[in-house]
Amino acid sequence: MKLWTKKYQPTKLKDVQAHEKAIYDLKDYVVNYKFQKKKAALIYGPTGSGKTCSVYALAKESDLEVVEMNASSFRNKDNINEIIGGSIGQASLFNKGKIILIDEVDGLSGMKDRGGVQALVTLLSKSSFPIILTANDPWQSKLSSLRMKCKMIEFQTLSYISIFNVLRKIATLEKVRVHDDILKKIATSVGGDLRAAISDLQTLSSGKKVIVKEDLEVLGERNKKENIFEALKIILKSKDADVVLGSLDNLDENFDEVFLWLDENLPIEYKNNLDLARGFNYLSKADIFRGRIRRWQHWRFLVYERVFLTVGIALSKDKKYFGFQRYKRTQRILKYWKAKMKYAQRNSIAEKIAMKIHSSSKKVLRDELPYFKIIFKNNGQDIAKELDLDEKEIAWFNK
Repeated sequence: MKLWTKKYQPTKLKDVQAHEKAIYDLKDYVVNYKFQKKKAALIYGPTGSGKTCSVYALAKESDLEVVEMNASSFRNKDNINEIIGGSIGQASLFNKGKIILIDEVDGLSGMKDRGGVQALVTLLSKSSFPIILTANDPWQSKLSSLRMKCKMIEFQTLSYISIFNVLRKIATLEKVRVHDDILKKIATSVGGDLRAAISDLQTLSSGKKVIVKEDLEVLGERNKKENIFEALKIILKSKDADVVLGSLDNLDENFDEVFLWLDENLPIEYKNNLDLARGFNYLSKADIFRGRIRRWQHWRFLVYERVFLTVGIALSKDKKYFGFQRYKRTQRILKYWKAKMKYAQRNSIAEKIAMKIHSSSKKVLRDELPYFKIIFKNNGQDIAKELDLDEKEIAWFNK
């Protein structure tokens, strides 16, 4: 049985979902290669966003051969010179133009022979054919010299609506009956990976023509928890509202900590003072709604908090900031933790006293605890027994 990811791979650029600007830049680069100042294009974006299939669709439209190789298979710089050097100097097997496609070029940085990147940079200027490199993350410092030689073309994370449209089209062509809600569930579960979504649809429809909600259990819980650094990159780098809005959906982090991360890293990314001011303005608005949710339990305000944290901050900048930024782990969380540890025994004692004297722990901390500390010096054993203090709490009194 043919994989649907291959069966429905786009054969024309117009069939590639979204990425209008990226597709235009890619086509312009290949068609007008002779006039390009940079002899390679680096297309980058998350897995399953359409980078490789766009190259093949362009080649088919332009009647070009694709010579594909994976950068992760290059062992050293001599290997690169041998494989790529041979390709850029040979004519097409079919007497027509060709595109040299080097996939996963960020895999080069994992080579023990660090001369690999420089070897590739040297070869780029010698090619008579368009060289297209792909990467998920091209902003590694080891790839800086490569970036300088390439035309950078970004493929952004696909929105779930774009993925849903593809799934619905495939379901229709395959005569599979499935409700739109189920297709949307698949589309939102893959984190922008269209290939994964198509594979899931094929898995669910295997051996039958009707998919019901219960069938989704077959897929299990997809491990798409993103770390905070990925979420920050999406919010602070992108200006696509659809992409940014879902950046926190699969994040294994609570919103309180997201505030602290954004507060720490906004000044690192937003160099323009006006962009930074607008970004902090939206962060503060999100904080206002967070306070209202806590005070009044109005959970419907959560949607506003999320929009301000994501789309608000993302669209605060006039234009995208390119280049790699090393985001910092927020220092406030560490400070809160240290403070919590420092006052853990004191707070625990206050709660025990509050229960005995029928007061609030806050009032005990403010009014009564200093007196208990004085009394403890003279009658510590009785107080320790009455409050059921542990060794650390007793030690706090004796400090």
